[in-house]
Amino acid sequence: MALLGSFALPLESDWTVASHARPCIELTTLERAVHKDFAAGNLMAHQNGDRVTESSRSGSSLAWGRGDRLAVCYGTRPQVIKASVLMETLARRWPLLTIDTGQHFDDQLQRVFYTQLGVPEPEYCLEVRATNSAQQVADILTRASQIFARERPWAVVVLGDTNSTLGCALAAAQMRIPVVHVEAGLRVGDPLMIEEINRRVVDAIGAVLCAPSVAAAERLRSERVVGTVVHTGDVARDVLERFSAGAAPVASFDWWPVSPTEPFVFATLHRAELMNDPSVLRGVLAGLGAPGLPVVLPAHPRLRAALASAAIGSIPASIQILSPLGYFEALACTREAAAVVTDSGGLQREAYWLGTPCVTVRDETEWTETVELDANIVVSPRSAALSLPRALAQQVQTPPTRRTWDRDAYGAGDAAERIGDAIHAFATQRHFATQR
Repeated sequence: MALLGSFALPLESDWTVASHARPCIELTTLERAVHKDFAAGNLMAHQNGDRVTESSRSGSSLAWGRGDRLAVCYGTRPQVIKASVLMETLARRWPLLTIDTGQHFDDQLQRVFYTQLGVPEPEYCLEVRATNSAQQVADILTRASQIFARERPWAVVVLGDTNSTLGCALAAAQMRIPVVHVEAGLRVGDPLMIEEINRRVVDAIGAVLCAPSVAAAERLRSERVVGTVVHTGDVARDVLERFSAGAAPVASFDWWPVSPTEPFVFATLHRAELMNDPSVLRGVLAGLGAPGLPVVLPAHPRLRAALASAAIGSIPASIQILSPLGYFEALACTREAAAVVTDSGGLQREAYWLGTPCVTVRDETEWTETVELDANIVVSPRSAALSLPRALAQQVQTPPTRRTWDRDAYGAGDAAERIGDAIHAFATQRHFATQR
């Protein structure tokens, strides 16, 4: 371990590829069977040994040699959700190298998504356990670099704006491996917010920038980024389109805490800016409870820890605290709620697609189209005690006739294919450029 000031930076001797080349999760025999069909698509890309033929990659005209796999990196719950469809699509074209950083290492946060969505276990897990953001990025960068040096992927796909996104992108860029950024071009006004730092850095070094909206693509072009900008849509909609029918009604859940006929609010809160300030969290909880409607609030571990603090005090009686939910359960809650209250970017879009009015408890949102289309209202956490009840009442009272906003601001559910096309176009151009 090398010391730099007060930070302990990991050396290669502290973590090695050989000793950590195993899944992040341990799957039972039954769970492995759930993954079988999905995994077969990835295995087919390897069946010819040294070369990947045209027939095993759905018509791709290029053949990649051994070691020239396309890496897909993820590490948080929303990234696993999006990777479920994206990896299946990309595996029809190229052999994949899959890496889970372990950024969300709680079984309740992550394992259920592997199981429900049929995501095959990753080839590598980086086993990141640091809670400090800087240490997380350092660990991810160091460990991903070792894997990239060993496997030499021809490109690295990263998703979103997490520390996993930044760490893996930096590791690839420092080795001159092209980076594909899925969900590129999103911006907020706070340049020092961690997610904003992450996405801006990755957009600056990315070779292919897959924008989820027209506005995001135009923003990237206006910033004169070096990478190729492509408007692909949001792969999270692909996932919703595929799996939404599998979400059973909330009344069928034996743990459901609300009367089946009673309207309810579905809420999620997890961001550090709420959890780290008891006065702000108290105000948000007070605002949630003020209208008197039942509030179903699954507690992220960070929220559960904050609620245990004596500084929070009593929680309004209308708020029902639950354990974290799986993808299907959360989807059912979003679909049937009278309104959604959240600080999650993923839930904002899912509510928008499902026609459920949303209130976002943040100072601003990068998903501005949801606000422009009147599907979402943004409320500052610091004023939530007063402003959240008003916004929530407005959204709950929105009649069904006014919930007919355009649902296609982030594409029509074919983003994974478009991302695959963008990567293929880049690979083809790069191939021919090297032949000159």
